[in-house]
Amino acid sequence: MNRKLIPLFAWAAALTVVMGAMGAHALQSKLLPAQLDNYETALRYQFFHLLALLLTGIFSLHFNTISFRWVTRMFIAGILLFSGSIYLIILCKYWQIAFPKLLVLLTPLGGICLTAGWIALAITLQRALTQKVEN
Repeated sequence: MNRKLIPLFAWAAALTVVMGAMGAHALQSKLLPAQLDNYETALRYQFFHLLALLLTGIFSLHFNTISFRWVTRMFIAGILLFSGSIYLIILCKYWQIAFPKLLVLLTPLGGICLTAGWIALAITLQRALTQKVEN
């Protein structure tokens, strides 16, 4: 993983906290309860996976393996597809703009990427730790 990405993930997590505060205060009166629930779900998944990206970056500094790049790519794709599609759907509904039906398909695809990221992280860590113990 590129070392420059690690601080970027921390900045993105800070932005996620700001987005959460905005949702709790500024958007609460403007969104329907279901939309607010969806917004909070997108934020929660985004935040947890940014923390996972930070940990992945730290692990990649200690275990030099290319597999961490794939973990990183899966988490980033998952955040963008899962949380990003939810944000776009909510914004389209809020602004009363018709959104492409394809947008709804991106959310589960993002969930698959997030799950694949966790599986890849588990396999990568298991291999890296096994090699470290053997050496």
